[in-house]
Amino acid sequence: MKRLGEIERRHDMTHERFFGDFFQQRPVVMTEQISHWPALAAWGPGYFRSRYGQTPVWLSRYDPSSQRTFLEQNIDHQFREGTMAEYVDSLTSENGRYSIRESVGLLQRNPELLDDLDHFRPFGCVHEPPDDQFMALWFAPKGTITGMHIDVGENVLFHLHGHKHVLLFSPDNTALLYEEDLSQLDAPGLADRVDSDTLQMWRHYVRWSKVNAFNPDFERFPLLGASSYLEAIIGPGDALYIPCGWWHTVRSLDVTISVSKSVFKDEFLRPAPPLTDARPVAATWETRS
Repeated sequence: MKRLGEIERRHDMTHERFFGDFFQQRPVVMTEQISHWPALAAWGPGYFRSRYGQTPVWLSRYDPSSQRTFLEQNIDHQFREGTMAEYVDSLTSENGRYSIRESVGLLQRNPELLDDLDHFRPFGCVHEPPDDQFMALWFAPKGTITGMHIDVGENVLFHLHGHKHVLLFSPDNTALLYEEDLSQLDAPGLADRVDSDTLQMWRHYVRWSKVNAFNPDFERFPLLGASSYLEAIIGPGDALYIPCGWWHTVRSLDVTISVSKSVFKDEFLRPAPPLTDARPVAATWETRS
């Protein structure tokens, strides 16, 4: 594996520069754009425990030391349910190996959390997002790894608490990354163990790799050695753009909280219009589809 360098960091990103130089081309870390979000000061384990302690959460686990791949462990159904308070308490335990991974429902059911995110300004939206807008919460203990995958869509990861180490591989590395055969998602009995919405997401919105780039096994996956990657350490206030088609894997260096969201092109890094009594014009969204 060849390290190509660090992902570019820009503190002066504009709408025109982003869509001219980065969109659908290469990743970038945007800084100093969300420093006004209340979530940066407020969000942490204690905040979620005190405000949402009795809220049910769906927890997942990926064991990077296992011979079973990221997808195989998802198929094995490494999940459990609990309350937010139980989850936060587990973060300081040696058994704290579960994470809240890509929780869409938590933000949908608790829309006041969007106030903490200033409704994603200046990345959109000035208006309320439609029901099909993709946005999800990530909340993980130290050491958690999200396995190598591709999200089908143009996404930004807004990082709010702790630090993450991210590796990104461009699409021309695909032949070296041992992509999973998705026919295993049609295995008999799987639909009885995994809900239909989750299965649909796995089949249509994610592409999966068999490799663990943080602990590469070159004997098992020899082509991986010829791959190349960019990396970044992201901290509170960073916004990482991940273009569609780029493979990525993420490791939490401490307890981390992030929110991911699809790109809202019409209002991305544009000044919000002045508030008026006029009915807002409908906005066009670019969703994860």
